Amino acid sequence: MRRATGNRARLAIVTLLAVALATGACDELVSESPSPTATFIPSGTIDWQSCPVTDPVTGGNPELLCATITVPRDYLTPDGPTIDLALALLPAADQANKVGPLLLNFGGPGASGINILAESGRGVVPAEIGNRFDLVSWDPRGVNRSAPVECLTDIEMDDWAATPGIPSRPTATDWTAALNDAQWFADKCKAGTGEMLAYIGTTASARDMESIRVGLGVAKLDYLGFSYGTALGAVYATLFPTATGHMILDGAVDMAPTDESEYGEQGVSIQGALNRLFAWCDADTACPFGGGNSRAAFDKLMNSLDDQPIELEDGRKLNSAIAWTGVVMTLYNRDYWDYAVQGLAGASEGDGYLLSLLADAYLDRAEDGTYKSNIMEAFPAISCIDAPTTPSIARYKAIYEKFVSKAPDFAAGQAASGLLCGVWPYKSADPLPALVNGAGAAPILVVGTTGDPATPYAWSQRMADLLESGHLLTYVGEGHTGVGGKSACIDDAVITFLVSGTLPPEETRCND
Repeated sequence: MRRATGNRARLAIVTLLAVALATGACDELVSESPSPTATFIPSGTIDWQSCPVTDPVTGGNPELLCATITVPRDYLTPDGPTIDLALALLPAADQANKVGPLLLNFGGPGASGINILAESGRGVVPAEIGNRFDLVSWDPRGVNRSAPVECLTDIEMDDWAATPGIPSRPTATDWTAALNDAQWFADKCKAGTGEMLAYIGTTASARDMESIRVGLGVAKLDYLGFSYGTALGAVYATLFPTATGHMILDGAVDMAPTDESEYGEQGVSIQGALNRLFAWCDADTACPFGGGNSRAAFDKLMNSLDDQPIELEDGRKLNSAIAWTGVVMTLYNRDYWDYAVQGLAGASEGDGYLLSLLADAYLDRAEDGTYKSNIMEAFPAISCIDAPTTPSIARYKAIYEKFVSKAPDFAAGQAASGLLCGVWPYKSADPLPALVNGAGAAPILVVGTTGDPATPYAWSQRMADLLESGHLLTYVGEGHTGVGGKSACIDDAVITFLVSGTLPPEETRCND
């Protein structure tokens, strides 16, 4: 999930979704479904074609196939308006030994599955999976090509991303400003998107997955979901247990959160990763930043960037908000830590290019100033539809005070991010099931990473316990999610499970 970075209440890390624990203060309501049932029965097949050459992302990938399917905007009123969902398929490299299709979701909420599949190809999964499975992904409803959420122009997004959020030690005035900022963003999304905001929740997207399964012509849906994609998978298994095939949920979210887990625990995980980055740098005399005291050098640099931002070649300025975003980007993968210290070293000498490049990657901003996807808008929109709450400053201030000693850089931003869902203008037309437990589904493999900065390891433990057929596989290491080149032990276990359904032994922990 993408929640807050540093002193920025709007940015985040990839994937938090919460069951609604409180009544939202919403000024515009639509009917709620009393149960997770729907009357729409999907039918038909998917007509795969070459991707449009005019698409700036998919047009450059000759192997990729594209399609659209039409689904109800609201599955509970299937004769009403419809929306088109965009899909993409990358054929298995070894067609002679193909197992079948594998549906992929890369998280967010709000990540464009089509963009990621087009740009990364089979490298998004272990090689044997790309060899044996047709890789299928989609832009979920509200995302990019599929009835997208629209809130800000590209120029407004640049300004918004560069504006500092709530300080790490907020005053009463800062909390009020954060609430006003949340209201401004909510109003922009309401004006830009309108009532479609009510129909982009995770339950509706899980129903879309069933429509995709039927279109693929398979009896059971094999699925690999990363980060927020684990929420989609868990809800799908709950709604459609008999159609659930070999399902892997990597970097799980907390499907039964408390205030503390929703707005506090992630900040502690991010803080831990940042602290370990600084400790690693200090322990290596070759580290180009900080001279053995990288934390102090970092604080000095951030303060100087607020006083005197670095001019960038494209006319923008690197200030502390953008620099923080660039650093947080590197916490997703242990291999990126080198980029963090190189970027910080460059900025300390007046060169902001690398940190701005990292920040742009986080924001999905292209070199020409356009945004390749709407993830920074879809993320809060989907999160708030799934998790209505209250605009109570006192509530979030108390959470901040509980966690500030454990996450001094992130506690305020994490807590204040809840204010946006308190002022969100719509409620979900199709809320989350009251209990997400996958009852009746085949075994589900949950992969958790002990040093995950975005989805704390404890969340994967809870997901495995919550799902009736959940089975936990642990990666002892750094970074967000574990599948895909970090550990041969993890990848081998995942491949075996997908191909044969054989689970790794209980309590397996992979250290490589």
